[in-house]
This record gives sequence, C-alpha cells and structure tokens, in this order.
Amino acid sequence: MKRTLFLMIGLLFFFSMSAFAQNRSSIYVPVNIRKAYTNGTRSYDGLPGAKYWQNHSQYSIQARFDPATNILSGHETIVYFNESPDTLRRLYMRLYQNLFEKGNLRDWPVDVSDLHNGIELSDVKINGKSIEMPPKPWRMNSYGTVISFPLKESPLAPGKEIRLELKWKLHIARKSPLRMGTYDSTSFFIGYWYPQMAVYDDIDGWDRFTYSGLQEFYNDFSDYDVQITVPKNYVVWATGRLQNISEVLQPHIVKRYQSAFKKDEIIHVITEQDLQAHRVTADHDSNTFHYKAQHVPDFAFALSDHYLWDLTHLDLKTNPKRNVLIGAAYKKDADNFDQVAEIAKKSVLYYSTEMPAVPFPFPSLTVFNGGGGMEYPMMVNEGAPKKWSSTVHVTTHEICHTYFPFMMGINERKYAWMDEGWATMLPFELQQREAPGYDPIERTIGRYLHIAGSENDVPMIVPTIVYGANARTSYRNASYNRPGIAYYLLEQLVGKEQFVKIMREYIRRWQGKHPGPFDFFFTVNNVLGEDLGWFWKPWFYGFGYPDLALKKKQKTGKEIIVDVVKKGLLPIPVKLTVLFQDSSKKTIEKPMRIWKDEKKEIEIQIAKEKPILKIELGDAHIPDLKEKNNVLRISEVKK
Repeated sequence: MKRTLFLMIGLLFFFSMSAFAQNRSSIYVPVNIRKAYTNGTRSYDGLPGAKYWQNHSQYSIQARFDPATNILSGHETIVYFNESPDTLRRLYMRLYQNLFEKGNLRDWPVDVSDLHNGIELSDVKINGKSIEMPPKPWRMNSYGTVISFPLKESPLAPGKEIRLELKWKLHIARKSPLRMGTYDSTSFFIGYWYPQMAVYDDIDGWDRFTYSGLQEFYNDFSDYDVQITVPKNYVVWATGRLQNISEVLQPHIVKRYQSAFKKDEIIHVITEQDLQAHRVTADHDSNTFHYKAQHVPDFAFALSDHYLWDLTHLDLKTNPKRNVLIGAAYKKDADNFDQVAEIAKKSVLYYSTEMPAVPFPFPSLTVFNGGGGMEYPMMVNEGAPKKWSSTVHVTTHEICHTYFPFMMGINERKYAWMDEGWATMLPFELQQREAPGYDPIERTIGRYLHIAGSENDVPMIVPTIVYGANARTSYRNASYNRPGIAYYLLEQLVGKEQFVKIMREYIRRWQGKHPGPFDFFFTVNNVLGEDLGWFWKPWFYGFGYPDLALKKKQKTGKEIIVDVVKKGLLPIPVKLTVLFQDSSKKTIEKPMRIWKDEKKEIEIQIAKEKPILKIELGDAHIPDLKEKNNVLRISEVKK
C-alpha cells in the first residue's frame, strides 16, 4: 500500500513537472514546432531533447574554373548520412545557381546576359547506379533551385548512408553579383555554387524552400575535401586550410605564409612587386588548390590574379588549439583594405574573449575584396567602402556570422533575425571602440524607428521566407534593426555579465546543431530562472512600437511628481534627465522590468534640490517613436 502511494505521488509529481515545463512560458509555440517537443527532440528547458538528431554529409569535389568564359565545372561525390528515425524515400538537393535559370523566381532583377538554361547535370549515380535524368527543365523533379531524386527501389533507412555521384557545369554571373559573382575581369567570389544536400530536420522534414536571392543559409554540418583548378597566376582562397601550398605557390610566398603562423604582426604574403614580376603561383599552365574543412555548413572560394594578400596569426593563449590564421586579399587601391586583416584579427579576439566570449570555431578566416558584404564559413565577401566606420562595421558584422549561423546552424530561411540580429548587436562595443565617433546603437535605433509602427514593421516571429522582393523593407527591419535593438535591450535588462553567461550557455547547448527561436527563448528563461514572456511577446511576436510619454502631474514645495505613461506596446527602459537652471543635471533610471506586470504608467517623484528648468525622457540609446511627448517644462506643471 505504501509503495503504491509513493508511486502515485511520484507519477503526480512527474506529470505536474511536465505540465509546468510545457506551460512555464507564456509564448505561443506553433503546432508544427510543438511536436518536436512532444517527440523529445527538443525540450522546454531550452536544451536539445534526449532524442535530438541531425543528418550530415561528406563532400568530395573536383572543380575547374575558367575565368575567360566564367564556366565552373566539377565532379562531386556526396556521402549522405541519415541519422533520423525516418526512412527517407526521396532525396532533395539544392542547385543554387538555377537562380539565373530563365523563367525562375528572383527577388532582384538580373542582367539578361547572365540568364541561362540552368545547371547542367550529368552522370548522376546513386549507390553506383546511374540515374536517367528527365529532359530539361526537370519540372517533374524540381522546383526553382530544388531538385529531388526518388529512392523507390532502395529507400534510405535510419542509421544508413547513401552515395551520390554527379558531374555538373554552370555559368558564374558577370554583371549580376548576388552575394557572389564577378568583381572585375579576373577576380571572382564563388558561393552558392555546388549541388548541395538540403536539410532534413525534426521540425519540417526536408527544407524545400527555393532560393530566390533574398534568403540565406540553412545547411547541415558536413566535411569537405575540395580541389579547385585554375589557370596560372590565379590564387584561390577558400573555406578550410590549404593542403598543398608548396605545390601551387612560389617558394618565397610559401615562406611568408608559414612565417605568419609564428608572428603577431601583419605579413605581406603577396606584394605588388610579386604581382608585377608574375612570381606568385607555381610555374604550371594551371594549378589545383586543395582545401579541407570539417564540420562546417558550407564551402566558398575566391580567386584573382592581381590581389595583394596579408596574413596574421591570432594566438588565443587561453586555448592554443583555437589559434586562427587571419588574412585579407584585396586590390592595391581598395580603400582601407590594407587595415582589414588587423580589424579582422581584433574582431576574432573580441568575439573569442569578450562577446560572446566563446573561442572562434574555425582555424582560418579570409576577408576577400569582392562586393557588398556577405559571409561564408571562414570567408567574407566584402566591398571597400570609403568611410572607415563603414569598413569597421561591415567587417565586424560579417565575421560575427561565424558564430551565427556557422557555429549555430540556424535556419536563416525562416528566422533571419536569429543571425542577422546578433551580427547587428554583438559588435556594438567593438565598432564603437575601433571607429571613434561612430555610434552603431544610435544608427540601428534610427533605422528601426524609421518604419516602427508602420505596416512594414512585421513581427520577427513571422517566417522570413514569406518576405519577397516587394517586402525588402520589412525583411531588413525584422532581420537586422528590430532584433538588434531587442537583443541590446535584453542585455540592458539582465546586465552584461549575465548576458554573456546566457550567450555562452546558449552556444554550449546548440553549437553544431539547429536551434530555433523557442530553443533560444527557453534557454534564456532557464538560465535566468524566470519567464520573460512579457518581453518576448511584444518584441518578437507583436505588432506595435515603443513610445513613452511624460504626463503633467503636480509639484509641491519639496518635490515634483510626474507620470511616465507607456503609450506604445513595446516595453523600453525609463530614463529621466532633470535639467537644473544652473545648467547641471541628474538622471533617474528605471529598468524595462517595471512594465512586466502590464502597467500603463508609473509615478516618479523628483526632489527639488535646486530650481529645475525641465525634465526630459529617454536618450539616443532608447528607442522611442514619438519624442515630442518626452519633454516637460516645469512651468507647465501645476502646484
């Protein structure tokens, strides 16, 4: 009887704790995502579930690029591992450069000369058996940039692997660089290029969204062994570490390269004199650069026959196994690029030791002078802005992506704010430090307030994939500005020390995995030991904007009493600046938490230490849409 009683009490405790776990957050979890928590692949405390799994691949690619024709061709072998509990009866693959196929969906216009008939696939084999490809345009097997291969005769069982082999040929755009492409007649950045396995996950199954230009990454973590053949005089920079440097570069270049591992200063590996003398690459008609990278979500490369190359080495003394080789490849007249290697080095050190204070996850990093700003694992494609602050901003921003999404395999197609928001906010302090006079916080707040509260101000939780070419304003705001400010306010709420603790724990839990929004929300709640639903709901789920106002109240002989009214739906901190008639001032601050219980206004008493001229609400680092109601002159307050 006693044993039965204890069993009943235990079961009651278990079920009550389970119910608490599933209801301790007041935020809404969509039904398709909730099933992952029910199935045990994710948990309501923010940890990966006991049954969490993810698939991966091994890529072996032999590619050849002809700069004269912009033709990139290759032979590829993929070993795909099914770690899921499901039997896969079809495989999905991405053909990104079908973005330029005639008739396909695109978020940006492209030059007509860059349009083509799609990637040419040939000699396709699955487990050694040839697959007869249907005639172009493969409409029965493909949609946009996604192609599928049915496994009718031999489905892929759980715990098994499958081998795919294929040859392909594609044309790299000359006049329409979208995240990659041609930057002068002999300089190229190549991303989104090889046939790549789509993600199969515990939330949606196969990721079948087509790539139309606006969306970015969602990839599995895989291993790459890539050989890239290019004509003489061309140097290739790529994801991973170069395996055969002595075979492809001149001995004096190799010597400088190797010296970079031993010195902290910038080493000029390729100089203008080397380029003028044509003494950079090995003296062959063509050279094959061999790169390897392990457990990375993608592979990119760049090449040029006239770029300078700087290298430096960061010794993370607290973790010597995480030392990083850092470089910049650039045109000799590129603005500020002779200092980019140093900025990159400071960025890696900052992220590794200060924010988020997690060691840089990869052994190398190259910033290539291409165009715009675009990140790939261990590679950055970056233009050369004339303003120093812009150079600092774009370099630090793109390198931050090494953590999000390349250390944390975020689904950017659905939740771009989970990486772009971090790459906006995490470098704030670094950017202020390296570009004196530049205020990225004020800049981001200004951009957010420009459309805050308008119909283009879409809640971040709305999947990014629903934005199209006509919604770029919404995309930019919901992916960069609003989340960047929300993360910044979260840091202000909990304090920097606790914020770093949260970030380190979130990364520890989900490094090398695929976290979603709720995994982050629940992790923060778990680390803090409280439900921040009052913050998550308005900032990440809700339509609305931040707006506080000062309300006239009364003054007595010893004090002035004012009300701060929360007119907007989004909570923000309260900061009052009291300006005295003698030009001195003092501040009164209340944390954002004061709005936790859905208060609409708070009363603040201000001691009349000396004659007061006026009271101002807010500052440049607090987003407030309507500033006209933020000033109260004492003459306006009744006795």
